Amino acid sequence: MRLGTSAHVWLFTLAFAAAAAVSWPAAADDRQDCLNGSKETAAATIAPCTRAIESGAYDDRDLSNLYNARGYAWSWTNFADRVDHAFKDYTEAIRIDPKAVGALLNRSHLYNHRHDYDRAIADADRAFEGDLSDYGKRVGYGERGYAYLAKGDNDRAIADFTDGIRLDPNNKAALTARGNAYLAKGDPDRAAADYDRVIALDPDYALAYYNRSLAYRAKGDFDRVIADSSEAIALYPNYTDAYLSRGYAYQVKGDPDRAIADYDRVIALNPKYAMAYYDRSLAYRAKGDFDRVIADCSAAIALDPNYTDAYSSRAIAYLTKGDLRRAIADLSLGQALAWLATILLPAAGIWLCYRTSMLARRGLSGRTAVEICEQHIVEMRRRNVALERLATALEKHSSG
Repeated sequence: MRLGTSAHVWLFTLAFAAAAAVSWPAAADDRQDCLNGSKETAAATIAPCTRAIESGAYDDRDLSNLYNARGYAWSWTNFADRVDHAFKDYTEAIRIDPKAVGALLNRSHLYNHRHDYDRAIADADRAFEGDLSDYGKRVGYGERGYAYLAKGDNDRAIADFTDGIRLDPNNKAALTARGNAYLAKGDPDRAAADYDRVIALDPDYALAYYNRSLAYRAKGDFDRVIADSSEAIALYPNYTDAYLSRGYAYQVKGDPDRAIADYDRVIALNPKYAMAYYDRSLAYRAKGDFDRVIADCSAAIALDPNYTDAYSSRAIAYLTKGDLRRAIADLSLGQALAWLATILLPAAGIWLCYRTSMLARRGLSGRTAVEICEQHIVEMRRRNVALERLATALEKHSSG
């Protein structure tokens, strides 16, 4: 499931009081310029922040605020190392003032950016122990909720997003994120309800339509999947995941040609999207075009050599074309043994029963043909179970 997370863009900066009268006017001007900076003036804000920090005129909370402001400025620049600079500044701000709630929330955001969700949660928890404004609480709930969602702790994520929504019922980011958590939890009805609220707030929000299409897909309502995916595409014509969502719905509804057209569009927009090739291979398989199935699976595997579903799909295509050698080559040892257990051994059992029946008819056995055949079938089933266990063990070993 491809869930949209692009709405997760929270950064936190504090509004500070006017500069106190000091005996270093140049440093005071730099401090004002630093603390009054914004994302629009981010690059120009770094220099006065640095001068104020290095002036020696500030310490304790004032110095911590300067580091936090410079970190915030770094985060909005286009420099390649902006995240590292911002992280260092937030960390220094927290070292100077362990209760620097703004820096804690900003660093929590960067930990989420780095996929270090436990530390993101820890920083948010520390921020909540301080004196947070309602805005700060909304940011904290958002950061911590996002980390919980990424960790798969959907209940805690929902709780945090719900607390954030109580403080701001029109928070599109929190509503979208809570919908994602409900969907991940397996509750598409509540997910769709949250996406409905987002669309009511912003009818031009393409992500909300795409996310709602995923909720309808989970409910099996593929007409609505097509409608919502189409709406997302109308708002954002290069929305590759929306094309994939609509293509899947067309395929389920038995329209592989339209599905292929959507997958073609995805591949045209992003020729390195392995999933698009694999999805298109399934549509071609529905049409019985196994040469194209093989070509698309091969393209997916070239882009992602560990794409196990593509190997399996290509193996089925090879087997359908009668190329058993290549089919087996695409399967892991465990899968190959499983195929033997489910296909070849039953066929061998039927042949043995036939041969046993012929011998019994010739009077070479005191038992009836049915009794002998039943015994062979029981024995074959026992061997199949053993072979399937071996296949499962080999699969676990190869994946581990």
